[in-house]
Amino acid sequence: MRKVRKTSKSKVIGRADELAHGQTKKFKLRRGKRDFEAMLVNYQGRHFAYVNRCPHVGINLDWVDNQFFTVDGRYLMCANHGAVFEPPTGECVWGPCLGASLQSLPLEIVDQSIIVRFAGAGEE
Repeated sequence: MRKVRKTSKSKVIGRADELAHGQTKKFKLRRGKRDFEAMLVNYQGRHFAYVNRCPHVGINLDWVDNQFFTVDGRYLMCANHGAVFEPPTGECVWGPCLGASLQSLPLEIVDQSIIVRFAGAGEE
């Protein structure tokens, strides 16, 4: 029996200067035959990416399209159940999934292009 090795693929999802602090951008990844929605986040000039899925019940975080930050721009929030997440770690610090975390996606910036790496991911 031959083992199949999973490899990470990459996808350019934006530019480093595209989002200001507190702004987000949704994008899609494909793993196998399934599409996943994800989000790129700029928090205090640093970029993070997470799968757009609340660990509480597995639904999208944004009730209003592409709005993930709390009004004060300090936290990411699940609009459905009010769970609050730390932008740099994705950890839930308040709400029904306290202690759980968003699924993070590794990023790399090359020549101002933001590239996400995800095992088994491909182009849209």
